[in-house]
Amino acid sequence: MKQSILLFLLIGSATLYAQSPKFHDAMSQAITELEKDTTVEQLMAVSNRFERIALAEKDQWLPYYYAAYARSIAGFITTDKSKVDEVLDGAQKFADIADSLSPGNSEVVLLKGMVLAGRISVDPMSRGQQFGMQSGMLMNQAMQLNPENPRAYLMIGQGLFYTPEQFGGGKDKGCAMLEQSRMKFETFEPESDIHPNWGENLLGQMMAPCGGGSSVPHQE
Repeated sequence: MKQSILLFLLIGSATLYAQSPKFHDAMSQAITELEKDTTVEQLMAVSNRFERIALAEKDQWLPYYYAAYARSIAGFITTDKSKVDEVLDGAQKFADIADSLSPGNSEVVLLKGMVLAGRISVDPMSRGQQFGMQSGMLMNQAMQLNPENPRAYLMIGQGLFYTPEQFGGGKDKGCAMLEQSRMKFETFEPESDIHPNWGENLLGQMMAPCGGGSSVPHQE
């Protein structure tokens, strides 16, 4: 009996390790595609690609994370506001699954905050207060979960930058938080080459007016 159990464990371990390179390669290729995608259609397509990886590796949080991340960006850039909620509903679903697989994960919690922030664009006047507060709470939670996560400071800084001073934001507060993000990026090392490592390009755009420029970057 003990020999049978040991054999089962050995076979299971061998199968797991045999799958790992395949999973890594699939993820790496999809991430490379994601980094090049610039349209809503492309982002939705790569989100579907990550979903297929997730269905094959149901205990891995990363493919669900990236499926949600791609959709969150698609929600931000779409010009058809009638489709934003539908796109972000999918992002929320995948982010929730990632959260269940990796609870207390700073990257996932931050992403959930980003999804909520994206919903504001549908109707800023009616949604700003509700979703803005909920999104801010999640982003601050992400920063508390991992104070070395530069993306948490980046997204909080972006939110402050575009929030009027009378509501607690403004350029000075936003730039101060973005500067913290810059310093965190200098020392940040992702856990692996398929773990979240985005944000430096956006940070560069966001910090341009912080250095004395007059233009305000587009939100992305």
